[in-house]
Amino acid sequence: MKYFTELNDLPIFDLLSEINKLNIEWPHGNQICLNTVVGREEDYVFGNGSLFWDWDNQQIEIDEHGMERSVVPKRKEPYAESDFNILCSIFVGTLFETVYRALEQKYNLGRVRLMKSNSKTCLTWHTDDHPRVHYPIKTQDGCLMVIGDEVAYLPQNTWWWTNTIIEHTAVNASMEDRVHLVATIRSIK
Repeated sequence: MKYFTELNDLPIFDLLSEINKLNIEWPHGNQICLNTVVGREEDYVFGNGSLFWDWDNQQIEIDEHGMERSVVPKRKEPYAESDFNILCSIFVGTLFETVYRALEQKYNLGRVRLMKSNSKTCLTWHTDDHPRVHYPIKTQDGCLMVIGDEVAYLPQNTWWWTNTIIEHTAVNASMEDRVHLVATIRSIK
């Protein structure tokens, strides 16, 4: 495969049990950020979504048909992936810290997130600015990743280098949620 490479030099852990132990509440958007910026150490949702949009100042408007729509302004000064270099306090002393430190030894990281895909959902066709490393924490038949012209099922508790600078999507055609740890890779050390 040209857009997916299995990695065999990172630790394997039961991170699903760790999520359950932490009793983390999934926010709207279904992303939890393991790392954050200075001054937001308690905020594990701060790094979710786009770095260019100011979600803290999101407003709901009613259009001419009476339909609600979300209006999110651009940040005056967008964050960079490199700004996310502090482990959120909730993950200190957990298996997530162990995984984060192992990734940090190999890569110059950007955001490292837990991403949940609800059952019967599909992401938009999009590109990322950097490749990603994926670790499927919870997955099952019907959970697929599509990059360019390749389709792959990534088995649970395996590491994958994914070339997501190519157009891609993720599909959860199963009846259960899917959860991946996804690390933005700015460069290899």
